[in-house]
Amino acid sequence: MLRRVALWGPLLIAAILLGVYIMVHQPFARDGTELLRVPLSEEDPALSRVGKLTYRGGLDIPRMGQNIGGLSALRWDAESGRLLALTDDARWVWITPEEEGGRLVGVKSVEVGDLFGLEGEILSGKERGDSESLTRSADGGWLVGFERDHRIWRYPTLDALPEPTGINPTAIMGALEPNGGTETLAVDERALFLCAELWEPAPEPNCFWQTEGMGPSALRIDPPADMRGLEAVATDADMAGDATLFVLFRSYSRSRGNIGGITALRRDGAPQDIATFRAPLSVDNFEGLAVREEGGTTFLYIVSDDNFSGGQRTLLMKLEVNLEAKD
Repeated sequence: MLRRVALWGPLLIAAILLGVYIMVHQPFARDGTELLRVPLSEEDPALSRVGKLTYRGGLDIPRMGQNIGGLSALRWDAESGRLLALTDDARWVWITPEEEGGRLVGVKSVEVGDLFGLEGEILSGKERGDSESLTRSADGGWLVGFERDHRIWRYPTLDALPEPTGINPTAIMGALEPNGGTETLAVDERALFLCAELWEPAPEPNCFWQTEGMGPSALRIDPPADMRGLEAVATDADMAGDATLFVLFRSYSRSRGNIGGITALRRDGAPQDIATFRAPLSVDNFEGLAVREEGGTTFLYIVSDDNFSGGQRTLLMKLEVNLEAKD
């Protein structure tokens, strides 16, 4: 009997550990199409303000039958009235939001497709397919930034073959960690804006302006004040029509969980703290930010990367910006 227990003991432990791993990492842990509406605060569902932002609704998005997850970049397309996201396994995701009275209440449709390589191959594997950043190019195409094999490609449309851009992230930002490359891309009429995944409070610059025909201009952009010293990294940014740049930050530790933050920046002004998201606010691994401007009002959408883990969520939130509001 003792011998039998001794033989089965390690197998039982292994089975339990495997079950836990599957529960945490199973990519279809939130499969289905049931959207959950989430409040700004789990503790105070009536709360509608955080920093200089007013909450306009949020969703916990499941796999939607298409393995939605790993969303690491976000943009608003005014022409189609849709959000475009990238996954960190080289797929694009078009999301048509459902809104009532300016509030995000659901999703009308989701369309998913693969990013292609230069020869028409479907990108796969982390080495070639770790797409992390996205922005619209001046000519109407899309610039996509990849980690590990650090590069920036231009896609005329997301379902077309890419074109090399000649933009070398390591030449602009210096040596990059495999999993710490171009997390952030944005453009204005003059230059391309890039941020690397460099922890604050590291002394070196984390972001750069690259103007065609000129050398890169380095700058240090810090997260909101109450995130400083917490090893926050810039994860996305987008430009408003008045050249205000909104930069999204994320910080994580096992003890305090996820914290998200947004900073606003104009080239001719000092950075401005916009908001910080931490428990008991609804928060997860925020990695995508998109600006939407409508009727003289600026809105931000933010989305979290669930890392295809059953222990994290894909949160999509809509927020209205009021830079003049008192925190």
